[in-house]
Amino acid sequence: MNTPPLKNTRFIDCLCMIVEAEDMEAVLKAVLTQKEIKEIENRLQIFEMLSEHIPQRDIATSLGVGIATVTRGARAMREGQFDVLAKHLSKVKNASRKTTP
Repeated sequence: MNTPPLKNTRFIDCLCMIVEAEDMEAVLKAVLTQKEIKEIENRLQIFEMLSEHIPQRDIATSLGVGIATVTRGARAMREGQFDVLAKHLSKVKNASRKTTP
């Protein structure tokens, strides 16, 4: 099932203008439930674990998600949908390493 591309929406425009982490957190808490935020965090972990070549079943068990969720993440990676996010995740990891004593 191919998802149609997102049109440039007011929401995306708004998110692109947010600079401060605290402001981004406030916006996301306003529009997403705690469960949705947790699902997004799980998906980020799925991408990271797949990048480390951890087997899909191990990922599903470790995160307590369905194998279909992990498979969907693997498909997104194969299709290149993860590339932009991966670049930004590596920046976040590098920044957190520099600030950790």
